[in-house]
Amino acid sequence: MTPPTNHMLDEAQIKSLLVRERYYRDTCQWEKLRACYHPDASKTRIEITWFQGDIDGFVEGSKVMATGGTGAVHTICPVEVHLHSKKALSESTGSISIRFQHDGTFFDCVSYTRFISRLEYIGDEWRLLTLEAIYDRDLITPVIPQGTAKFQFPKDARNSYRCISWVLFQKGFSIKQDLPGIDDPTSCAQLMEASFKWLAK
Repeated sequence: MTPPTNHMLDEAQIKSLLVRERYYRDTCQWEKLRACYHPDASKTRIEITWFQGDIDGFVEGSKVMATGGTGAVHTICPVEVHLHSKKALSESTGSISIRFQHDGTFFDCVSYTRFISRLEYIGDEWRLLTLEAIYDRDLITPVIPQGTAKFQFPKDARNSYRCISWVLFQKGFSIKQDLPGIDDPTSCAQLMEASFKWLAK
């Protein structure tokens, strides 16, 4: 069993890493973002609305997104860290916020999510292997309330991430429609089951 002091130190390091990873993404600190993950990109996996692939592809895609004017602001609150030898699984709550213009009016789209990540202790520090999300709900609100605007969502749009999918699709991104979300409880259970099986190995 891991000594309590080591457990607390590992947990603090992992929570710090999770917060910094999102901050580096939002502030375009690409080298620092990449360094948060396993040095071997083939061992990494990002699975979110607009991207599915390894960390190197995610960094490059994020650069394109940032230079193309799709600026996102993330919040993350690490809640629970499960440790097993040199592996860890983290569960966090968080949000993704994107400001955009539609019909001459500025809006904010906010998506509320749970972030699930696998980590591995390499050398003398923790590194991320995965970033996956369970989508909860999202909303679109005008920056300055005035009048109304019409939004036409696809009939098959997922309730758990309908708004952010619409915003990203308008900006040219292909959106994965079978991600875990609370409108599909089985998908959430499958993600968590697979994550804990990985941790226990």
